[in-house]
Amino acid sequence: MQAVIDLALPFFALIFTGYAAGRTRLLAGGTIAGLNAFVFYFALPALLLVKTYQAPSASGDVAALLAAYYLPGFALFFAALLLGRRLFRISTGAASLQALAATFSNVGFIGLPLTLLLYGADAALPAVLIVMGDTIVMLGLATALIEADMGRGRDRVALARLIIGGVARNPIVVAAALGLGLNLTSVPVPEPLLGYGNLLADAAGPCALFALGATLAGRPMHEGAAETLYLTLLKLVVHPALVAVMALWVLELPPVWASVAILQAALPIAANVYVLAQRYDLHAGRISTAIFISTAVGVGTISLLISILYG
Repeated sequence: MQAVIDLALPFFALIFTGYAAGRTRLLAGGTIAGLNAFVFYFALPALLLVKTYQAPSASGDVAALLAAYYLPGFALFFAALLLGRRLFRISTGAASLQALAATFSNVGFIGLPLTLLLYGADAALPAVLIVMGDTIVMLGLATALIEADMGRGRDRVALARLIIGGVARNPIVVAAALGLGLNLTSVPVPEPLLGYGNLLADAAGPCALFALGATLAGRPMHEGAAETLYLTLLKLVVHPALVAVMALWVLELPPVWASVAILQAALPIAANVYVLAQRYDLHAGRISTAIFISTAVGVGTISLLISILYG
């Protein structure tokens, strides 16, 4: 219980610090935009590249782990996509961001340190695989759907080029794919270059969370209350429940791997969803509010889950 509090409270406090800076007008709008650009083009790509490059070699129940996590993840993604369009009468692009929010956990900033603290080295491989899968597959899927929605009216060839180009230009997706390629080929990275990447990676979490809080400062917290409740419920309750059914009863993963999968699914919405929304200037206010609320509520729900899984 103390472990999750020790990790989640600093995370939430950093968002609040950005919120306070925005409310007191210490940060101008242009400054926040510049910080977002730094996060999207430099810090987050460095974080994913380094983590995927340094991930341990895949072995064991990898296929079962990915099936237990991503089969319910895909089902929830497309259900949320269709339901979001109908309930809130929004575009496919905005509904894609909702679907990503329902399935994309904060596996990097909270998930990795939390699972390693609770389960040690045995949790490293499944945790990193989920980080890699979320970044390459889920983020890539949402990016493709947003690009497709923005390219309506084009012929199929032009639309395909637009989608592929949008995914290929996403520095977060490219960095994770590059890190995976370096990992699989065992290409050595020079220490100075790795040190440079680590410096940028260390800035990703604080800068992304601070920018999120600063953006929240300019938006009323009651904006989209129904949507915030909807996304928080999907992320903190429905997502982990579906993964738990697959991991524990359908595929019967080893205890540690099952616990890691369920815990990762139960985490609050990732800040990367906000970064993507900000990048496309699409639904960013409501997504940022949902991240803020899911993080606050998640302190309690994750504590309860850990007491069940770890106790």
